[in-house]
This record gives sequence, structure tokens and C-alpha cells, in this order.
Amino acid sequence: MNTIDYLAGTDTVHIATEREDGGEVETPIWAVVVDGVPYIRSGYGDGSKWYRRVQRTGRAAFVDGSQRYPVTVENLDDEAVIGKVDEAYRAKYARQAAALDQVVAPQVREYTMRITPQ
Repeated sequence: MNTIDYLAGTDTVHIATEREDGGEVETPIWAVVVDGVPYIRSGYGDGSKWYRRVQRTGRAAFVDGSQRYPVTVENLDDEAVIGKVDEAYRAKYARQAAALDQVVAPQVREYTMRITPQ
């Protein structure tokens, strides 16, 4: 399985981010794929520790058991694509009503990031 297949086909993914002391923290988050490109978003904005760590380093890995998918992460500033990401979250996580509302809320749309597999 490649990174995009993992992110598209897995409900809750695990992102591994690097702490300042060099250690690693795994955090369960949601991810979507739009037009073959993976995206993630912090539903809690810059209040999420994983988000702040990925902003500091620009990289992360997704972890599935012993499989690791290293990626780079860049902020997204394209309103048309952000709208498609909203729709992808609504489609993939339709059964998760309250949590879904949080991740597509207007105030967190600016925390959308494009993932590039390495």
C-alpha cells in the first residue's frame, strides 16, 4: 500500500511528528484525498500540538503498524481546493457528526495542509 492509498482508505490515520527534543509523537487524525492529492486539517487550529510540530518541521510520517509513510507538509492557501477538501471530509466522515462539524468549521479551514509523499 502506498501513502495515498493508506490516507484515502483508512478512517483514522496516525501522524508521527517530531518533538523539539527529537522524540516522536503519534496522534490519530483524519485525512482525505482530493483529485489524487492527500490533505490534512487541524480541527483545533493552532491549538493542536501535532499541528504546531508539523508547522515547525514541515515534515511528518504516517504510521500503520510497522509501515511508515514519510511526507512533507505545506500549508494550503487555495480557496477552491479548500472547498473540495471540505466536501471530501463531509463525504468520508459523514457518520461522525459532531467531530465532522469541528473539522469543516469556517475558523479551521485555514489550517488545511497538502501532503507530499516522500
